[in-house]
Amino acid sequence: MSGENGESILIVEDDFIVAKVIEKNLLELGYQVAGLVADGEEAVAKAGSERPDLVLMDIHLQGRIDGVSAAEQIHASLDIPVVFLTAFSDQPTFERALVASPYGYIVKPFSRNTLGTTIRVALNRKKADQKRTDRHFWLDSTMSMLSEGIITIGSDGRVILINQAAEMMTGWTNQEAYGKLLEEVLTFRDPISGDLFHYDRVPIIREGVIGTIPENSLVLSRRNASFPVEESFAKPIRTSENTLRGAVIILYPADGGHSPEKGGRNRTIGDTRFSEISIAFEHQCNKLPSTAIPVDAAGWDDRGNCCLFLRRYTDAADAYRNAVALNPLSYQSWFGLGIALDKLGHDTEAFEAYDKALAIYPRNPRILDAKGALLKRDGKDAEAERCFELARLYAS
Repeated sequence: MSGENGESILIVEDDFIVAKVIEKNLLELGYQVAGLVADGEEAVAKAGSERPDLVLMDIHLQGRIDGVSAAEQIHASLDIPVVFLTAFSDQPTFERALVASPYGYIVKPFSRNTLGTTIRVALNRKKADQKRTDRHFWLDSTMSMLSEGIITIGSDGRVILINQAAEMMTGWTNQEAYGKLLEEVLTFRDPISGDLFHYDRVPIIREGVIGTIPENSLVLSRRNASFPVEESFAKPIRTSENTLRGAVIILYPADGGHSPEKGGRNRTIGDTRFSEISIAFEHQCNKLPSTAIPVDAAGWDDRGNCCLFLRRYTDAADAYRNAVALNPLSYQSWFGLGIALDKLGHDTEAFEAYDKALAIYPRNPRILDAKGALLKRDGKDAEAERCFELARLYAS
C-alpha cells in the first residue's frame, strides 16, 4: 500500500529507534517524511510549520502535553488527520484516544503492511471529508447569496437550516432556529383576514404533499417587523428509496424582482434569477427535474413538486398530468396539478383537478382552502366561504 502522490507524514515518537524504523517503512512505501519529533509541544509547532498530510502520533509522550492533547490541538487548529501509535491496547487508553477524533489507531508492534494500509485508509477518509466540507462551503455560500428565504426541516418538523434571507425575515439566526419546531420560527399573517397562521407541516412531511400559503402573505419577525412574501412553497424531501425525510420551504419576497410564470406566460431563457435559484436548489432539494425520465407515478409527482417549488408551473402541470395518468387515485398529484393550473390562470382546469383530489380525500382542509381561494378570486364568495368552513371543520 504505497503513497500515491508522495504525501508527507510527520512522525511523533519519543523512542528514537522506533521513530527511525517507522521513517524507513514510510520511505519504502513512497511517502515523504515531514520530520521526526519526540514531544507534544514540538509536534504542534512542527505540524504548523510543515503542514504534513498526516501525523503519526504516539499517545504516551514525555513532556507537558501528551499525544492525545497534541492531536486535539493539531486537529482543531490545522485540520490535519492524526493516526495514533501505542503499545497499549487497553480500553481506557482507547477511549481516551477517541476524544481527539483520530483517523486511525495502530498497536505496536505492527507490520509495514498494517502501517501502509492504515495510513492509506486515513488519507482517503480525509479526502472524502474535505470534499464534503468543500461542498458545504459552496452550498452555504450560494444559499447566503439568495434573496429568497430558505428553511429546511427534518421529519420531526424541527428546523435544520435557515439561510440569511430567511434569518432577516423571521428574526431567527440559523443557530437560534436549529432544533426549533417550524411553527416557532415561521409565522404568517393572512393578507385579507389578518389572522396568524403557520404551515401545516404534517401532510407535507408525512404524506408528501406540496405546501402552499396565500399569495402576498406577511412573514412576522420576532423583531416586531413584517415582510411581505409574493409566494411560498414547502416541498417534501425524499431519500433515493422514496422515504420522506423532511421538507424545504422557500419564501419569495414580494420585492424580489423575479416574476413567476403566470397566465400561460413562460419564463425566458435569459432569466438569470431563475438560474441562480436552480443552482442552489440542485443541492438543497436533492432531486430536481433532470434529463432522466421518471419511471413511475411517484417520480412524476416528485418532479412536479420540484417544478412547482421553482415556479415552473407549465412543467409542473405536465409532470402532475403524467403522475395522475399512471396513478389516478393519488390525491397529492391531483392537488399539485390544481395548484399549478391555478398559478397559470387556468381556472376551469384547476377546479377540475381540485375536485378530483377532493373526490379521493373529501375532508382534506388544504385542498378545500385552495379551492376556496380560487372561488373567492372568481367572485363566488358564497361557495368559497363554504369551502373555508369545511376546511376549518376538518382541520379542528
